[in-house]
Formats: sequence, structure tokens, C-alpha cells
Amino acid sequence: MNLKDGRKLGYAEYGNKDGKPLFFFHGWPSSRLHGQRFEKAAKKLKIKIISLDRPGIGLSDYQVNRTLLDFPKDVLELADRLGIKKFAVLGVSGGGPYAASCAYSIPQRITKVGIMVGLGPVNIKGVLEGMGTLNKFGWANYHKFPLLRYISSFLGWFETRFLQTNLYSFLISKSDRLLTTNSFKKLTLRSRQEAFKQGIKAAAQDLKIYTDNWGFDLRKIKIPVYLWYGDADKSVSLNMGKYLSSQISESKLKIYPNEGHYLHVNHAEEILRELID
Repeated sequence: MNLKDGRKLGYAEYGNKDGKPLFFFHGWPSSRLHGQRFEKAAKKLKIKIISLDRPGIGLSDYQVNRTLLDFPKDVLELADRLGIKKFAVLGVSGGGPYAASCAYSIPQRITKVGIMVGLGPVNIKGVLEGMGTLNKFGWANYHKFPLLRYISSFLGWFETRFLQTNLYSFLISKSDRLLTTNSFKKLTLRSRQEAFKQGIKAAAQDLKIYTDNWGFDLRKIKIPVYLWYGDADKSVSLNMGKYLSSQISESKLKIYPNEGHYLHVNHAEEILRELID
């Protein structure tokens, strides 16, 4: 889709084409293809998933000096173009901050917000505890050392381009490793390849956005926000979910014992149902 400012916005649709609309925001590094993980549940529940590529990822043009609060404008323009007045949103992992920005910026258009294993602000004391050592190091230092953002993004590009595997698989929890079937790995690879289709600039930009000041007060979000986290997640700390819950008055936090980052494998239907009912 061509946006009013001349940029192209890429998106994919999954589930039921005539179903209730839900905008999906992918993780990092990932792309619109991430939404496919929820297709089976979406078809069953008669939900139409609209999964967007963020600027510079997949089919979407890069946006210079982008901030977290620029994204809701793209969501709104796409919703208007598709004739969708009200919709739910779901942000997974690195899509979580973008779901929060929509909850803050365009609450009049949103019915419910879901954040599944979503990143929170990284500069809050204690939120990084529980993460794997390298994950913790990255989130603690991306803001201070910009080059580190490009190194992490380059490694992601390199693995998908030349190794066709996931260099970061050793960083995930044991429970997550048990869920990584061959089909799971294939979709992850395809989605990551799309993430780096235009290079590493957009991925590095995302890391900057996550670790900068978000530009809005979470306490001013006044619409329902549902939070789902696993207490064995080594990629995104449960403490981030607890912090988000403490700041958003209309939030509801559900914690899954002994589960990690890939909650969608066993709970996609439950999560989508909560957002649409």
C-alpha cells in the first residue's frame, strides 16, 4: 500500500478474510510473516489478522528518524484504507512496544490491546533480571553503544543469508527449544530473511527505538491491555511484563509457569479469543 507520505507499507493477511480485524505487530528480527503463526487459531475463531512490516523491513520502505509514536499513524492509515473502524491489536516480543504506542495514541479506534512476551522499557531497575546473560548484556548496552545495535543486526542478517539457521537459538530457554520443530524453524527463517531483505538498517533502528525514551507515559493508557508472559523466558524478562502491568491501570497480566518465549505454540487460540471476545 502507498502511504500519503509516499512510502510503501507492506502487510499480509491471515485467518478469515471476513473475520473480526486484529492488527499484528511482529517481533525482532522478524516481519509480517510472523503473523502466520496465528493463522490456524485465527481461522477457527473467525479473525482476520493484518500483519504489518515495520518501516525498512520486508515490503515496507525505510523511514528516517522514526520514533515509536510514528507507527500508530501508519496503522491508522492502513485501517482507514481497508475500511476498518475498530480493531484489536497484538504485539509479540519486539512488537510489544508498538502495541503500547497504539494504545496510547489511537485508543478511540482500538477495542483491546494484547502484548505477548513483549519488551518493556529497558532502563527500569530490575527489568532485565531473569534474561539470559547475552540478552541482558545487549539490552543494557544498545543505548550506550550504538555500534552494538549494528553488530547484533549484522549477525542476524549473516545467519539468514549464509548459515540459514538461528545463531541465537542457544539463548532461548529449555522449554522453548522443545517447541522448535522443523516447520517452526522454517517459518522463523523465512520471516527473518524478510526482516533483512533491505539490509540491517531497520533492525538496528528498532534496537535504538526500543532503548530510547518511548516518548509517552504508560500510565496514560486507559484502554484494556492484556499481558502474557512465561516465567522461564530468557529472551524477554517476566519483570518487563510486571512493570508494564504496574504502569497500565487497565491491564491484566497472565503468567505461564515453566514456559518461555514461544507461548503462541500452545496458547495462540486462548490469546486471540481474549482479544476478540
